[in-house]
Amino acid sequence: MSTSEMAISSRTAAYLDKLGFFGWQLGLQRIQKFTRFLGNPQRAFPSVHLAGTNGKGSTAAMLAAIAQAAGLRVGLYTSPHLVHLNERIQINGRPIRGRDFEALLRSCRSQVDALQATYFEVLTALAFKYFAEQQVDLAIIETGLGGRLDATNIIMPEISVITSISLEHQNYLGKTLAAIAAEKAGIIKPRRPCVSGVLPPPAAAVIAARCRELRAPLLEVHRSVKISKVRLAAEGTSFDLRSAAHDIDYPDLRLNLLGLHQVRNAALAVCGARLLRRAGFPLSDEAIRAGLSHTHWPARLQLLPGSPAILLDAAHNADGMRALTRTLRELFPDRRLKVVMALLNDKSVAKVLRTWLPLQPEFFFATAVADRALPSRELLQHARALGLQARACADGSEALQAARTRCRSNDLLCVTGSHYLLGELMRASSLPYPYARSARRQP
Repeated sequence: MSTSEMAISSRTAAYLDKLGFFGWQLGLQRIQKFTRFLGNPQRAFPSVHLAGTNGKGSTAAMLAAIAQAAGLRVGLYTSPHLVHLNERIQINGRPIRGRDFEALLRSCRSQVDALQATYFEVLTALAFKYFAEQQVDLAIIETGLGGRLDATNIIMPEISVITSISLEHQNYLGKTLAAIAAEKAGIIKPRRPCVSGVLPPPAAAVIAARCRELRAPLLEVHRSVKISKVRLAAEGTSFDLRSAAHDIDYPDLRLNLLGLHQVRNAALAVCGARLLRRAGFPLSDEAIRAGLSHTHWPARLQLLPGSPAILLDAAHNADGMRALTRTLRELFPDRRLKVVMALLNDKSVAKVLRTWLPLQPEFFFATAVADRALPSRELLQHARALGLQARACADGSEALQAARTRCRSNDLLCVTGSHYLLGELMRASSLPYPYARSARRQP
């Protein structure tokens, strides 16, 4: 798809930016009124609902790829986007065209204004409307924040997936793991199966209790499924997945995404696919294998060959950085590292930077183009306090150029910390934009 096909008018962009001023207003009253006005499109298609601190986007992409490999017409709704908001609303890997998005928005703009709907509520409702109009066979829906009061939580999914839980967005979701888990458990529905990943004990207890209360069958992947023979390489990942209790036996699964954490996400996706098969969806073993091997999820340990090679990863919190740095140690143990990074000011900077101490890279900090951006000078102060080599740059382009100048041919340059940073560099053509060249045809 060309970038011109994805483009929306400057007037529409300004209108949507204005909606952003309403910020996060958790609650379902506005989205329920809005979708009622649209004819409750969320009832027109079956769905899968995903929540979690990390991993939900990757797991959603894998599930969508599996369903597409089975021949289904699959909607995928995720957030945030890298460059164009169209990325959030896809069918079979193809983002919604700009003109189609604008037509949907025009049809309900008066209602948006009357309700004072937020940016996320508008995109969520329009995604549901688009999927209904396009008659998708299945929609994979990722929450935006939390779960219980998230705008996506008006669907009745076939299954729910809880990928991971850690301390983040505590001002909105609660100060403890148990409190945050209770919010994410809000996506679990009566008698509908739930799949959960590796969770801290307080969070796991909350999820299990909620499932018992709702009589929702719970499949705890880390307890029920055995992952073995994991083989990590820069070209991709392979592993065995087995569970006697759930009749799962997949030797030598191939995964296009890198990192041990993606193996765990893949296990969630496979278990989710098997539950969907029980519900009547034709997701064969061949589709599961093909879907995993063809999953593409930009800026998630995405390796760009070159001299130097560049690794893009949207890790933005301590857990995400831990997964990134572990993968770097496993796949590139002998490479010198240059890291271009920007963070938002709601992150625990010291925890994020400490994950890099064993690797001792050279940092090039940027200030992200975002309202909540942490100034690069503050990042520099934190890094120096930890004894890390670093310099502060004005923006992402300056940081990337400075890092490239310092790289030898066999070095590895990593760009991470924020979707905003990655998007800024893609808009400036400093990094390739994946959706401009991946126009997979809709059936």
